[in-house]
Amino acid sequence: MNSKESRAPREEFLAFVQTNGVGLAYFLGSQKELGPARLRGEDVAGKPDSDLDLGVVLLEHPLNYWEGQKLRQRLEDGLAPLFAPLRLHLLLLEEENAHVQYAAIRGIQV
Repeated sequence: MNSKESRAPREEFLAFVQTNGVGLAYFLGSQKELGPARLRGEDVAGKPDSDLDLGVVLLEHPLNYWEGQKLRQRLEDGLAPLFAPLRLHLLLLEEENAHVQYAAIRGIQV
């Protein structure tokens, strides 16, 4: 068994985001309670017409557009399986408007 398989979902999440330069993470939106439940290893069933919103703040945002896109894709590819069967919607909060940032702060910090 490799170390990834033996880690709890929350530990796997924290290790991944720290490795990839995420300083803060928040669940927000109508299904925000399902994110922490998945990280506790609970089975969840979300609404079919909705997704799980995860807002992150990067410690350093790449200045180069293409490097930023690669980082976004790496984050999405690494995080989405942790929250399956929920559909993950990743938000880089430094790119979002103040309304979305405020909703994140009022959400659930991980």
